Amino acid sequence: MTPYILLIGLGVHAIFEGLALGLSNEIEEVELYSIAILLHKGAAGMSLAISLAKAFPDNRRFVLIMLTLFAVFTPLGVFLGMMVPSDNDMAELVCASLAAGTFLYIACSEVIIEEFADSTHRVAKFLFFILGMAMISGLQFLDHGHGEHADEHDEIHLDHDEHTD
Repeated sequence: MTPYILLIGLGVHAIFEGLALGLSNEIEEVELYSIAILLHKGAAGMSLAISLAKAFPDNRRFVLIMLTLFAVFTPLGVFLGMMVPSDNDMAELVCASLAAGTFLYIACSEVIIEEFADSTHRVAKFLFFILGMAMISGLQFLDHGHGEHADEHDEIHLDHDEHTD
């Protein structure tokens, strides 16, 4: 059952992340969501592929069909998000939250438990786990020129221009 649960969970996650991306109205949000998706989509696909290959070692065609199905979920979510007429940031926020929540649930209840149950390469697994968390967490620190810090930078820059004139 693990590969099916993983496919459903990651599929729901992919649809919600696609919806969040499709609902985005500003280029900075689109860039941020795209980077986040690109950083983890390969790992999610690989995790699903390994789980399917272990469960169905003699049925390569079935594994490829399931991976293709998984690959379609995010673009489907983007398409659906673009079709929804929404100037409401709440819809985007809800989809982004559901995407993050489903990813964390699947990661914590299926992937991490299964991987750390096997005692081989535990240190390497842990280091890559921490590296992945750091990469996704690091997205928080990308500054796209919005918010309080951008205003402070603009004020400092304007003050500098006044002094040089």
